[in-house]
Amino acid sequence: MTAKKLTNYEKTVVNDPHQQQSKKATKSVASKTTPPQYISYSVAHAIAGRIRFRIPLLAKDSEYADKLQRLIESDPKTTNVRINSSAASIVIHYQLGVVSDQQMRSHLVNLIQSAPNVAMPAPVTAKSVARAIFDALINLIDGTRNINKARTAIKHRQVRTNSWERVLSSAKTLIKGLKSAILFILPNKQWRSQSSSKDVGLERLALREAGAV
Repeated sequence: MTAKKLTNYEKTVVNDPHQQQSKKATKSVASKTTPPQYISYSVAHAIAGRIRFRIPLLAKDSEYADKLQRLIESDPKTTNVRINSSAASIVIHYQLGVVSDQQMRSHLVNLIQSAPNVAMPAPVTAKSVARAIFDALINLIDGTRNINKARTAIKHRQVRTNSWERVLSSAKTLIKGLKSAILFILPNKQWRSQSSSKDVGLERLALREAGAV
């Protein structure tokens, strides 16, 4: 039996170490790629304009519950969202006549699956607001000092410490001291919007009237 002769192209492929390493790297990356997390769910009850899902992850992951609620609340087709973490369920009210019930159900299922990928905004606290204000004042003073230094350098052909520089330097030191003192006093409590407080009130009222979700 005669051995098959390799063409020049086949010899190049066999003997090219860079191509072999590239294939190995591609296989390694493919093996390390993890599939997206599947969120288990079931439809507990559904009528026109209202649907209730049971999602076991709601009882285990408060971050996921918060992301899912914000994601669904931001949807223009929904009118009310209520989560009961202890019962691992979520009740969603949506507008009638916009899309069919089946389309809305499919849309909500997509939101349930995509909620883990939602980027949450940084929490707004009294400290974060105060820090931003003081940082802006300090940057303003630094910018004014730089302008003043440039002006004196042009006027006297050398950098001099004039009265404005001393005033601005003292003001910066004072503001830094106030910033440290106020940030030490202020609590870390997060601010909640009026709409969020209203949603919580509606949820409590509904739970009193209908019991647990």
